[in-house]
Amino acid sequence: MPLLLSPLPLNIDGFPLARIATGILEDGRWLLDPADLHAYNLRMPAYSAVWSALAGLAGLRPLTDLPWAMALVTSLVVLPGYLLGVKSTGHRGVGLAAGAFLALFGSFLFLTSAIMKESLGLVILPIVVLLFAERADPRKRALALVLLLVIPFLHHLTTLMALGMVSALVVLSASRAVRRGTFRWRSLVLDVLTGPGAAAATWAYYSAVDMPFFRDVTSSGDLALFLSLTGLLAYLLARLRRPAALRARPRARRLPGPVAIVPAAVLLVLLANDRVPVFAGTGGTRPAFLALLPALAILAAFAVAGYPVVRRTMGRAEDLVLAMLVAPAALVLFALLRGLDPLSHALVYRSFDYIDFAFALLAGVGVVLAWNAVPRMRGLRLAVPALFLAALLATTPMAWESQAVFGVENVTTSAEFEALAYLATLGAANVTTDQRLADVAAWWFGIDGDATLPFRLSEGEDVPGPGHALLLERWTTVGAQVHPAANLAIPRAVLDAFLSEHTVLRVTGPPGDRIFLVYMGAVSG
Repeated sequence: MPLLLSPLPLNIDGFPLARIATGILEDGRWLLDPADLHAYNLRMPAYSAVWSALAGLAGLRPLTDLPWAMALVTSLVVLPGYLLGVKSTGHRGVGLAAGAFLALFGSFLFLTSAIMKESLGLVILPIVVLLFAERADPRKRALALVLLLVIPFLHHLTTLMALGMVSALVVLSASRAVRRGTFRWRSLVLDVLTGPGAAAATWAYYSAVDMPFFRDVTSSGDLALFLSLTGLLAYLLARLRRPAALRARPRARRLPGPVAIVPAAVLLVLLANDRVPVFAGTGGTRPAFLALLPALAILAAFAVAGYPVVRRTMGRAEDLVLAMLVAPAALVLFALLRGLDPLSHALVYRSFDYIDFAFALLAGVGVVLAWNAVPRMRGLRLAVPALFLAALLATTPMAWESQAVFGVENVTTSAEFEALAYLATLGAANVTTDQRLADVAAWWFGIDGDATLPFRLSEGEDVPGPGHALLLERWTTVGAQVHPAANLAIPRAVLDAFLSEHTVLRVTGPPGDRIFLVYMGAVSG
């Protein structure tokens, strides 16, 4: 569904990635220039390099063919999702339910439709975890290590998650060996060197290229906090690895505390954020998202029901679930404790995407458990998968209605792109507009984008000239995008007054959704 909204990349992050791929195709090389507009993405060149190679071999257009080509690749994430379920539980039903979760859950559907480095990272991450979990086979250990060394060139956050998950697997394996009396230092050293040890190469590369994200989270204070959390979580992991007590008559009504806390805490934060934004400079929870809570509660119930079963298995299922839960949870906790600023906000909402793998597995177990608990009556059992699929489908507005659900417009329409292309033909050096279009203008067309126009119009401030401005009529209804802050609505009278004061060069679109390209004189007031 998201791909039907526009032939252009879903999410503006796709424009610099496609532009870098175009440059590699034209020049035949990758060059990191710290002064380059795309320097941030050039520091992680794997995505654009692979896409440029594929586009060149297949004769594809780097920009407009990227959305559907990427969707074909990211849709494959259901395969490792299925394998996670089957290999950890030995039950195909769990694998099918886990795959369905990853295919249809709203936020994950968005990520597998969007053009982002993270999207490709989410395909590779479960493969790394599965390979490392079966590291008794030297070939799988070697493949896992190769991927751990490659991921830093793709996406920094995925790298942290991969290192965190394999580290958790090492801790769980070592704690099991200690209890069984089979612990060997040689095995532990080998696991560390071929797993978490890859962090040394990551640190060296990110330091060498001065990665902004890495620099921001490795200050002395943040690093001390992160290491403290790492030590604490390692201890808790070793404790959690103890088997859940098996009772002849388990108390079915007792909620599984550790996993029930997760959805409960998320619910409290969402409700609190609806009144006052938790993170400074960001928007609150929108009503459209709150409307999805019943569906999310159903999915959480399946996951909560599946957790006790996984805890009692004391095998691969629990190792995988704990590893895939602890790493994202650790980064969320780190972000919350380091301060409620925009960077922490980005860390939190990006980290939650990686929890989907563990929740897919837990929900799959919960679906099978509910299926077996329902009496064998015609049609009655079918209600279980029907409810599960209905809840998943109810979350899909997170993918194709991001403006309503999250207050962020991820679609760049053909009309908006054509307006910027027309501006480029005029030889414009700059344009003032909202945050989304200013970024597209800079990243694809090389036009200096000024994202302050909505603020200036709202506050009645002067707009510097001479220059061009790009305005959307829907700013008067849904507001202008000033991410990560909430959209800023522009009064209709203010918009009309601005248009009447300047030369309107071009108007496109139907009434109510028109796009205005304006030329301004020296100063607009």
